Amino acid sequence: MFAGLDEIDWAGMSHAYGPATEVPELLRGLVSADPATREIALDGMYGAVHHQGDVYACTIACVPYLFEVVTRAGGAGRGPVVSLLASIGGAEVDDPDELVRSAEAGRDEEDDDDVESWAENYRRAEAVVAAGLPVFLDLLTDPDPAVRRAVPEALLVCRAEAPRVLDTLRRRLPAEPDAEARTALVEAVGSLVRRAAAGHLPSVPESSLRAATTWLLELVGDTSVAPALRLTALTSVSAGARTMLPADLVPRALTLLDGAYQEPASAPEPAGFTTDTLIGAVRALHEQADAGRRGARLGPAVGSLSRALGDRVDDRIRLVSTLLDGSDRERRLDALPAAGQLVDGWRGDYRELVGLIGRQLTDPHPSLPRAAARTLVHLGELNRPAADALAEAVAGAAREEPHNSAAGLPAWVMVWPSHGPTVGGTLVALARLGDARALPPLRWALERDEPPKDAGAALSGLGPAAVELLPLVRRQLRRLSPTDRDFQERRGGLARAVGSLGPAGVPALPELLPLATDGWVIRQLGRLGPAARDAVPVLRPLLDAPQRGPALAAAAALHRITGDPAPLLPVLGRFLDGDQFDASDAAQEIAEIGPAAAEWLPRLRALLGRPDPHGWLHLRAAGAVWRVAGDAETVLPVLSRVWERNVHARRAVATLWAEIGTPAAAALPLLRAEQERARRHTARDNGWSSAQVGEDEELLRLMAAAVTALAPAES
Repeated sequence: MFAGLDEIDWAGMSHAYGPATEVPELLRGLVSADPATREIALDGMYGAVHHQGDVYACTIACVPYLFEVVTRAGGAGRGPVVSLLASIGGAEVDDPDELVRSAEAGRDEEDDDDVESWAENYRRAEAVVAAGLPVFLDLLTDPDPAVRRAVPEALLVCRAEAPRVLDTLRRRLPAEPDAEARTALVEAVGSLVRRAAAGHLPSVPESSLRAATTWLLELVGDTSVAPALRLTALTSVSAGARTMLPADLVPRALTLLDGAYQEPASAPEPAGFTTDTLIGAVRALHEQADAGRRGARLGPAVGSLSRALGDRVDDRIRLVSTLLDGSDRERRLDALPAAGQLVDGWRGDYRELVGLIGRQLTDPHPSLPRAAARTLVHLGELNRPAADALAEAVAGAAREEPHNSAAGLPAWVMVWPSHGPTVGGTLVALARLGDARALPPLRWALERDEPPKDAGAALSGLGPAAVELLPLVRRQLRRLSPTDRDFQERRGGLARAVGSLGPAGVPALPELLPLATDGWVIRQLGRLGPAARDAVPVLRPLLDAPQRGPALAAAAALHRITGDPAPLLPVLGRFLDGDQFDASDAAQEIAEIGPAAAEWLPRLRALLGRPDPHGWLHLRAAGAVWRVAGDAETVLPVLSRVWERNVHARRAVATLWAEIGTPAAAALPLLRAEQERARRHTARDNGWSSAQVGEDEELLRLMAAAVTALAPAES
């Protein structure tokens, strides 16, 4: 086995962390008799050789040996290796051309493996894995059910043979005895239908697409088939052929879910070993989640169905709300991740749904409160219907606990081994609502010898209501040392807490001024307003700082404190001639000064002609031109271009349109088109940000104000 493995120049190839010298050891580990060794080897393959989906020359060189592993008759652990081959071949990618375009855009140079380009690596990987079609077809009848569960996904790599794969998968279903393998077969058919309907599989003729879709619909209605499998078929139709969906989709889905939950199910046997790997940690979490369950684990099915419904937000809300409003705790637990994904990615009226999520916080089930807290922590103002539940949960929680605690309410403070403690999720969510019931636990947190590194950031959500904790904030500022772990985060958070108090934060000037070397801290001094006049002697010398951060932050703070722009204008002019970042930040500060900065108008207009691939420089220069000169004619075309080019700039653009008012009426179609979108404006299928809900809700408010300002007669 593995003939020629040691003759390959692995040291001459690289993976994510350097020379690929350990690849032979990893490959041999995949066939070890010890399951822990196999898991460590598999983790190494995903962690370095196929790091985050990347494909290197060494990844491609592994493929023949991975096929040797999966064709080793009776060998243990082959199913996960089939899944690894599927991932290397890009089975999860709907449009490989888009993947190639992304790879080409993200890489400026050839990789270290001497391959023409990263895009070429992806193409080669798909080709060498797809060449294993005969192997995968044979493995559909392998005695090992774990192998048969993995093969349907691997067959998705064989795009040129998609019609044959569709036919083979459908014919295999009646003979497949394993429930999970049956589900995998139907899911693979659904993926092919979705891709073909979207035009990503030109090899699939219209007749094959219709036949496969009809087959899925017949499966949905076949009462002799297990409800869970019928639900999988319904999900597949929802994702690939929405025009053929039944009118009673949600009631039918709920009926199928009800039947699936009542089917007998047993939790998988724990592996019985541990490894210090990411794969091992994920496996342990699944084992922990499955322990003690009475019914099937249908959370993935609920999530898949919800995602398949796409922009049918009301239907998705009905689906997860019905599950969350029931008495079955397992159904509620399975619905929470789907509810979180829905709110994170899509716009809708979530008042009732958020209230239902909040109710789970006080359930005695050990896992429900923790799962509900994870769902709520980043929702900001949307958590208002759950405010009382959050407050009750905070009041009933422990004061501190290890970061890896998996059950019960999150404590006020989470303790980590590698960095300072942090504020628990429910307390963060309550504080972001500005709810005074967050004050007592935050007081306790600030009184600790080592307070949470984000305590100041959490406190800032309460605004002036947190003034009673200012003495504790001052004490922590005095105790700060540059040698402290998490020093910068602590300093920034505590300064933000002071700034959020406005003039009431002025007593903290003696503690804050010695730390005013960082632009973020300096700007917080400006938030204190004219009452912070004692900061002026410290801030004025910073105007001469050569670095953009301190100098422009000092200018912004001094303007807020003194209201006198004259000493600041030369500083701003100095940075207008700098690079894109210098000029952009200087223009932003000039916009705050307004007409008093008229001497810089010619240079601001010149900035609008500089190259600006992402639009930030043009946006800030246009904002300055508007606020200095009121020149809507120059500014409006720039704002429209930036709106189209950079979704992350839309909040700032909407703010300027509202300021300009009726002269910006031509922007109404852009605003209304965005308002009508169901998707949150920065949401992506392949990424996530903890800020995307709050930013999108802010954009919705700003757009409503802009529409009112641009078309007052319609309001």
